[in-house]
Amino acid sequence: MRKQLIVSVVLAAMLSACESVLDKTPIDTISSENFWQTEEDFRFAANDLYTYLSLDVTRPNWSVDYFQRGTNAVSSGTHVVSNTDPEWNSAYQGIRRANEILEFIEEAPISQAAKDRYGAEAKFFRGYLYFNLLQRFGGVPAILTLLDFESKELTSSRASREETMAQIIADLQDAAALLPKKSELPAEDAGRVTRGAALGMLSRAALFEGTMQKYHDLGNPVPYLETARSAALDFINEGEYPLIDDFSRIYSEDNENHSEIVLVKWFKENVTGTSPLGRGLIIDLQIAPTKYLADAFLCTDGLPIENSSLFQGYNTLDSEFENRDPRMDHTLWRPGTDYGGTPLLPDFRISSTGYYLKKPGDVKALEVTFVYTDQILMRSAEILLNFAEASYELNGSISDGDLDISINALRQRVGMPPLTIAFVSGANPAGVQLDMLEEIRRERRIELAGEGFRYYDLIRWKTAEAELPRPVLGIKFHESDFPGLVVGEDIILNEDGFVLAQTAASRSFEAPKHYLFPIPLGEIALNGNLEQNPGWK
Repeated sequence: MRKQLIVSVVLAAMLSACESVLDKTPIDTISSENFWQTEEDFRFAANDLYTYLSLDVTRPNWSVDYFQRGTNAVSSGTHVVSNTDPEWNSAYQGIRRANEILEFIEEAPISQAAKDRYGAEAKFFRGYLYFNLLQRFGGVPAILTLLDFESKELTSSRASREETMAQIIADLQDAAALLPKKSELPAEDAGRVTRGAALGMLSRAALFEGTMQKYHDLGNPVPYLETARSAALDFINEGEYPLIDDFSRIYSEDNENHSEIVLVKWFKENVTGTSPLGRGLIIDLQIAPTKYLADAFLCTDGLPIENSSLFQGYNTLDSEFENRDPRMDHTLWRPGTDYGGTPLLPDFRISSTGYYLKKPGDVKALEVTFVYTDQILMRSAEILLNFAEASYELNGSISDGDLDISINALRQRVGMPPLTIAFVSGANPAGVQLDMLEEIRRERRIELAGEGFRYYDLIRWKTAEAELPRPVLGIKFHESDFPGLVVGEDIILNEDGFVLAQTAASRSFEAPKHYLFPIPLGEIALNGNLEQNPGWK
């Protein structure tokens, strides 16, 4: 099953270590004379690519939907140019691994089926890693072959955004054409990337670039948005990853093989370290929700809190949770409910905002010390949302039929009213006009809360310059609930009585500078043809 892949990766590393000790081959290369000869060689090499799957669980702190106890440099706009960048280094290491497979696979004495399979996996990971670089840095050097110390590509300039994106699309389309569907995987291959993963990644990357092109006036967004919509629709129509019925069990160790998972980073006791979804998120609150996220959840009539008569306000610790989208209770911890055997009362030494996180952590962390829950990197809900957004961005409108196969499938799961053209046009309990694009974006925000998407969504929509410099707010503070705290000394409030976790004065966002990260200084020192991103010189 999927855990066997982890064991294979570990064994490959052990074999590599043994070979280096015995000095059988150069320690920094794999010799084509004694490797790349069998299908098993390529399988081991492809297994190594899975080690480059990653997502920093603290990334949500880059936005204002979450906040850590210490201020976040990215969210606050105080990050600086560094000599190295771990994401740059890791991506290019993984790209080299993928290029190695592609370099040797065509001439290898193995079956065409094996060549198709492992070549497609290599292209998936190369596309995935280049997309990670594109999000962070924009266009980057395109390295598509193996390099040595004499290769002229070592000093190549950066490819344009369009050139980088063309390679990402080509790799992911090639992967999608050759990878098996999930239903076609033999049991021993469960957990390997599939056609569905390639289509999902293609929709993610193309939607990102399409909206970047559109809202940053970079060029023509239409081809990217069409690619995103088409890939997402293929994914939906193939039906390989149905939504599970219970939203609250998406992140749960006892349900970690569920049908909605498309791409995952695995964790297993005695093989890997502990999962990041355990104690660090649930107990230590490495990311704590803020008022901005809490306010985004609709009321049960499908209306925003500012329009709904069902909203109960902030008069008690848990009144704002009443009559809200059920996903609010599954994403944030409702005060007064059971929290490891006692009713939750916010502790501001743990949560600077007073809000506590549930998803994407595994609440099993309240019962055991070590949690090994797999970290989901892509689930089918995201691709449904990609489809809805790309459809609207292409046409400035979306049909009720397209809403039904995307957003309304997510709403139906939690018992929320459907989103329809009539509803946003005023056929709702308050008779108010809503903005369809805003509601599509809201659905993405609450469905994927805490899963690492929000910051780059703000970047591609070009709303980061308005969203990020705001003060970070927490719960409405009632002294009767916290008699031992002194306002102005132990806790700071804004003029409306909400916890003030960080002031606006200590936050900034400089456009266009902060829409990209800086190229590491060490890379520029090694390659004088690398041009720094705007504002970072």
